[in-house]
Amino acid sequence: MQNKIIEIKIPQEKSKNYPIIIGSNLLENAFSLIKQNTKAKKFLIVTDENVDRLYYDKFIKNFDNEAIVQKIVLPAGESSKSFENYKLILDKALEFKLERKDAIIALGGGVVGDISGFAAATYLRGIDFIQVPTTLLAQVDSSVGGKVAINHFAGKNLIGAFYQPKLVLADINSLKTLPIRELKTGLAEVLKYAFIEKTASLTKTSDFMEFLSNNKKNVYDLDIEIISQIIEYSCKLKADVVSQDEKEQGLRAILNFGHTIAHSIEKCTNYTLFTHGEAVAIGIKGAFYIAKEMKLITGDYFDKVIILIGQYDLNYNIPKNIEVKDLHQSMFADKKVQSGKIRFILPVNIAEVDIFNNIQEKIILNSLKNLY
Repeated sequence: MQNKIIEIKIPQEKSKNYPIIIGSNLLENAFSLIKQNTKAKKFLIVTDENVDRLYYDKFIKNFDNEAIVQKIVLPAGESSKSFENYKLILDKALEFKLERKDAIIALGGGVVGDISGFAAATYLRGIDFIQVPTTLLAQVDSSVGGKVAINHFAGKNLIGAFYQPKLVLADINSLKTLPIRELKTGLAEVLKYAFIEKTASLTKTSDFMEFLSNNKKNVYDLDIEIISQIIEYSCKLKADVVSQDEKEQGLRAILNFGHTIAHSIEKCTNYTLFTHGEAVAIGIKGAFYIAKEMKLITGDYFDKVIILIGQYDLNYNIPKNIEVKDLHQSMFADKKVQSGKIRFILPVNIAEVDIFNNIQEKIILNSLKNLY
């Protein structure tokens, strides 16, 4: 397939503009594209144990003799987004004597991208950063838009920055080695875009929902054309939002749809029971239950959404040993809380959402009970 290129544009600071390149066999030809987007000669590649085994040799093979490369391999999983591993990356960068003209490359999923980006943002007050996402979740969401972070015991992504990469390379072939659970994790974020896309004024009203509804088999079969369309559409929508609101002063908050509940679930289950996407799938359902109780949406739209979530096998339940009141309480540690009030992104129409800051506690608790 021919590569697709989406430009992320930051109108206030054009030097931050960068391309997202979507294609197949990009890993084998990555360095020629990297050289076009950075002047770096030294590269610290951060990856995890799984991606290192599957793709590191293929990726590094096309680097020319002028490039000086070292790597750091983290354990796979959310727990790697820690202060300890952040320090490990910085220690390696100092030992490697990376300079401001050099670059950190994130080769892996969202965890690798988040922690590598935060290290790049803070090392020497900022060096070049390149995203090479190898999971669907990272290709449609976390690698795009410049949110980088590590976790704190008090909550997810509480320590971070807005720091744009120089380049995003999304190789669809890397998805072929994903376990089905990881593929579904990415699909939860894809569905999120279907439910918010009218808000971003990207294209037509609910075409993406219909497209997803008609292509479940093709998606799970990893049809290259269908998957590339999904990634392209998701990235275009996120690019549209980020170009209008880089640092989440307003519109960009809609990208957190489903995440207020999701982050609470992750925290209450110690980041071990659900993947991020599984928690987001539950959070999306929770947002629709709240909207239904507040009469923000029609029953017909609610039913169509629940059917679509089920169609993609994303029906997960919160374990009964997690108390509703604990879930609710942990939401107050979320970084989106303002003036002590939990902020929710809720559907208000087909493929349209809005921001709500003052929802009655009774409505939240009653809606959460539907997720068990």
